[in-house]
Amino acid sequence: MTHFPLIEYEEITDPKAKEVYEEILTELGFGIVPNLFKSMGINPDLLEANWKKFRGTILQGDLPRTLKEMVGVAISQFNNSEYALQVHLHGLSALGMSEEVLRTLVSDFANCPLPKRDKAVISFGLLAATKPLEMTEAHYQNLRDLGLDDAEIFEIIATADLFSFVNRYTDAIALEIDAL
Repeated sequence: MTHFPLIEYEEITDPKAKEVYEEILTELGFGIVPNLFKSMGINPDLLEANWKKFRGTILQGDLPRTLKEMVGVAISQFNNSEYALQVHLHGLSALGMSEEVLRTLVSDFANCPLPKRDKAVISFGLLAATKPLEMTEAHYQNLRDLGLDDAEIFEIIATADLFSFVNRYTDAIALEIDAL
């Protein structure tokens, strides 16, 4: 059981929190407010800040959302963070990712049928989240050689940071996986 109450839309009394829930319903694209954000409903300011960070990192920018979600899957799998892993696998499926790619993404990454560039992005994001002090100029240059610019590389690092937080937070509160 989740250690914090999940605040449903109907229970929201704070106008700021209600506005954030409405943005999530409109912009996220799944027709629900995920438990991640429902668990933050008790603090409208932090709910708003975390939604803005999520939206700015995952829903905006130059890199495709699906690629950022795959970075999140890799980080969540590494951290054994079941909530984020399951939610983002579902999200990728809803965004049209094939079952074969999803299956091999988590079971056999080396043989996952993704382009070299995408696999490099996912590997870089995983390294940024799990071993940032081991990152070298060669890691950055590899991405540049594959055609990524510094703004896109920044997006990968921001994505790694976001999912590291999401994993720690959802694990710390034992967040229940959304009924999808």
